[in-house]
Amino acid sequence: MEKIKCHRIMKLSADRPEASLEQAKEQLKILRRMTIQSTEISEEIGEIIAQLCQVAAPPNEPFIFTSVLDENEKLLRVVFRDCGDIEFRIFYTDKRRALLIYLEGMTDTTSLEKNIIERLMMPTDVANASGPTNLPTDMKSISERILNAAAVTVLSKASVAIEAIMTGNSLLLIDGIAEGLSIGTVQYVKRNIGGADNEHVLRGPNEAFNETLSDNIVLIRRRARDENVKVRILKVGTRTNTSIAVLYVADLVKSGLVKEVEQRLSMIKIDKIVTSSSIEEFLVDHPWTPFPQAQTTERPDKMLAALYEGRVGILVDGTPASMIVPCTYNVLMQTTDDYTIQPIISSSIRMMRGIAAFIAIYLPAIYVAVVSYHPGMLPTSMAITVAELRARSPFPSFMEAVMMEVILEVFQEAVVRLPKKISGAASMIGALVIGTTIVQAGIINPLLVVVIATTALASYSMPAYNFSMALRWLRIPILILASILGLYGVILGILIVTIHLCSLRSFGESYIGGMCNVELFSDWKDYLVRFPAKLLKERPKEFGAQDQTRIGGRDG
Repeated sequence: MEKIKCHRIMKLSADRPEASLEQAKEQLKILRRMTIQSTEISEEIGEIIAQLCQVAAPPNEPFIFTSVLDENEKLLRVVFRDCGDIEFRIFYTDKRRALLIYLEGMTDTTSLEKNIIERLMMPTDVANASGPTNLPTDMKSISERILNAAAVTVLSKASVAIEAIMTGNSLLLIDGIAEGLSIGTVQYVKRNIGGADNEHVLRGPNEAFNETLSDNIVLIRRRARDENVKVRILKVGTRTNTSIAVLYVADLVKSGLVKEVEQRLSMIKIDKIVTSSSIEEFLVDHPWTPFPQAQTTERPDKMLAALYEGRVGILVDGTPASMIVPCTYNVLMQTTDDYTIQPIISSSIRMMRGIAAFIAIYLPAIYVAVVSYHPGMLPTSMAITVAELRARSPFPSFMEAVMMEVILEVFQEAVVRLPKKISGAASMIGALVIGTTIVQAGIINPLLVVVIATTALASYSMPAYNFSMALRWLRIPILILASILGLYGVILGILIVTIHLCSLRSFGESYIGGMCNVELFSDWKDYLVRFPAKLLKERPKEFGAQDQTRIGGRDG
């Protein structure tokens, strides 16, 4: 029997170690790892390609609207994150998803439900009952054929849409449309039209501006049914986006004045606008002068009268104080009551205001100069009386005057800042301290108390409060000059103030040019005095109105 010869069979791994099962498992793990990495890389490449395929938003835009509603909603929720008063209302219209965004508390939700949501959800109900109803594929057709709202604007820029929401309007977005629809549904709490707090009149109208820009414009429009009265709305403030209205009469305003005002407003680079004074300092030509270069008013009748003189009005949303430019000394010294009483009486009052302005600046300085340097100018009996009064006071006349000025300013600030319920008590305390106690204590002589009180009353008689503040500020420098040079210092102060006023310009117009310019002599009919209305046939020439005729035709 033949034996079978068995060959020795060896494992493949014995001859080739790299072909072992362990090595194969390791290689398989590496292959799986590489497969996963390649998948991740392909996903990242896909995302990069998708980003490259997208259209980049403009520099001033946070994003751009797309036809995918989910993407628009996600981007808007990021913009309005942590804004608990922003409402996102999702609903369906004709089987398409729609989104309504509005600011709670500033939106009329009743109008929103009736004119927007109800109208858009109606096509779906009709479709279920009587067949398919197709919603238009563009926002313009939707606004024209479906919505009942009056103020509707198609928006393609995200920044404009966001601003519309923050002003109280509603934003409508519909899936499949890369545009938004701004719907005018603004409604918020505001102050009613009331009387002017700082400009009281005896016989004129009592309405005054409030904090709402649209209401203030209506007060002007209601008084002037003139298509030449123009209103331009600008936005100032990089963060607040405050609305500012520039008003003028197109066929009266001086050529180039409106453009100059708008150019100065556009150059204001500030983050917030809270009051009209926030922009006044950016508009004026001389920021270091104490005299106001823009007339401030709360009265629409005064604003309208200025517009028909060829000037420009500026209304700021959120404040009742409006501005009028150019501004001159003449307009600051006029009031509405000047035109509601007899011309001879109003002329006398105007001249009295001019005298009061002089007293408000120079009377304390004249007192110090005469008492300290020129007592011989006084009558003998009065000089003896003043000397007796001065003998009781331990301070020089200059120190007395400065002390009285400081006490008066502190007293005025206290009365202004205190609550109304206790301001009366503060007035009584101030009267006792200034009028009685300080004299009885021998600190201040009675004659100086009379001088300071007269000066204060003179400054209070100024029609413009900011002009009165300028007069009060000038008293101290003039007092210093009087204490050093006597009456020569007072005369020097008068020259400096006069030269300064002559050098001031408000939008190119001289501050007191009408008083010194012979070519503007006709303006004196309504300057320091007021002629009867029949004789005021021309507008003031100092403002350069295009049509000078105010009464009658162009031929007189």
